[in-house]
Amino acid sequence: MSMKWLILKIVFLGIFDVFGLQLAISLGREIGWPLGIGIALYILVVNIVFLRSDLFPWRWIIPAFGGMLLLIVYPIGYSLTVAFTNYGDGHLLSKDLVISQRLAESYTPEDAPTYSVYIYRSDADNAFRFWLIDQNDRTFVAYPDEELREIAPDDTTFDPRDENGVPRTLEGYNRMPAGSALQYANSLQNVAIGEPPTQVRFTRISLGEVQRAALLQPRWSYDAETDTLTNLETDLVYYTERGNFVTGEGDTRQVLQPGFPAHIGLDNILRVFNDRNVSGPFWSSFIWTLTFAFGSVFLTFALGLAFAITLNSRDVPFRPFFRSLLILPYAVPGWLMVTTWRGLLNPAYGPVNMGILGLFGVSPQWFSDPLLAKIGVLFVNMYIGFPYMMLISLGALQSIAPDMYEAATIDGANARNQFRYITLPLLLVALAPLLVASFGFNFNNFTVIELFNNGGPPISAATVAGHTDILLSYTYRLAFSGAAGTDYGFAAAISIFIFMIIAPLTYFNFRLTRRFEEVNA
Repeated sequence: MSMKWLILKIVFLGIFDVFGLQLAISLGREIGWPLGIGIALYILVVNIVFLRSDLFPWRWIIPAFGGMLLLIVYPIGYSLTVAFTNYGDGHLLSKDLVISQRLAESYTPEDAPTYSVYIYRSDADNAFRFWLIDQNDRTFVAYPDEELREIAPDDTTFDPRDENGVPRTLEGYNRMPAGSALQYANSLQNVAIGEPPTQVRFTRISLGEVQRAALLQPRWSYDAETDTLTNLETDLVYYTERGNFVTGEGDTRQVLQPGFPAHIGLDNILRVFNDRNVSGPFWSSFIWTLTFAFGSVFLTFALGLAFAITLNSRDVPFRPFFRSLLILPYAVPGWLMVTTWRGLLNPAYGPVNMGILGLFGVSPQWFSDPLLAKIGVLFVNMYIGFPYMMLISLGALQSIAPDMYEAATIDGANARNQFRYITLPLLLVALAPLLVASFGFNFNNFTVIELFNNGGPPISAATVAGHTDILLSYTYRLAFSGAAGTDYGFAAAISIFIFMIIAPLTYFNFRLTRRFEEVNA
């Protein structure tokens, strides 16, 4: 290796290491230390691979390996972690942030002093000064975030004063006239006079010249040793329990919101079996998912094969034209086809429904009736998917030797027997892996389900699932669009069930592919 090439390699690795380590530190701090450590280890592996000549073949693999770790392995691992937590609405903030928000709260004790406040403002720097008079007629001058300074009755520092003994100006700041404080209400509400933990804050901004303020005290204290929050106003002690600060038992039990993410064990998994509002919709969605996947594969394959056999016949005129015409649904984006059929099947003005209404006097409710909604989804998916099945079936049909059909005809086999004993078995040898892959695709076919009817119609008000929701769309609604808020933990648990179904299916697909390869051999 030339010195020039070695220097270029070291410079490249140096730049890569700098950016990589910055990314590891940033993501490790913001997301989690396992991700940061993983990126750092990957950077180390990259340096070893590119500095050792005996590992040259790995240089072609290592970029894809890094992408797989970052885009596949980490999301899967993160989902598994979230599945055993209560992460979701009400438990989105970290524990430290929840505690800091509580410690920032304050309250006004019953015996706390109250103040009449005159506000002074400078046009130069838009800052404020305050003249306070408490209920005992003691006078104070104050600046934001500084301690109150009591003014003696005989102090003439702040003269001249009006008939009420209030300075007309305060250290170069002009007193705000009646009503003018309202335009600065948002700023004044956030002003804290004095130093923590005891501060004076405005309790009312009115049209008058005199405003009202009161002495505030911290509402909460936190004990790190016992991991408890104490309400200093009520003296109630809140302890941590499953991602919440709680106190009391039974009817007196109180839970502070928001909570924080916490490990809850197998609760999300067990909800699928123990919670009626969850188990019913889950198993309903599971059965429909299998029905939708099997039904989609069967219908698309049956229709595609029928067209393929028809267009494979030499007796059909204009075969290239019809083939091109039937491929169009496959060429058009799926989301466009689904939304088009949604309009065609609209019960109020859809052309298909208008035709059915004219012929039979009824307008099918494709979007509100559970059975018709499922039929409509299967029909639309069949229309979108049959061109693909037709293409692969045409290719497989043309690979079957014509001599086999001639021999079958001589033996007296009719067209039905030839299809049953020659065409279909040989097609399945070639197409079975693709059919299994199609089943896996339709098992997670979110686009058709979401765009056709948003998974509807709803099963009940107690669940986010709809009658046409498959497991994937059900998981999506749990995670992002539930009426009761997001539930990422439970959605991640559902994704585990989906993985447990897809993983054996993938394994079966590989085994089936290998078996058919042996048959072909």
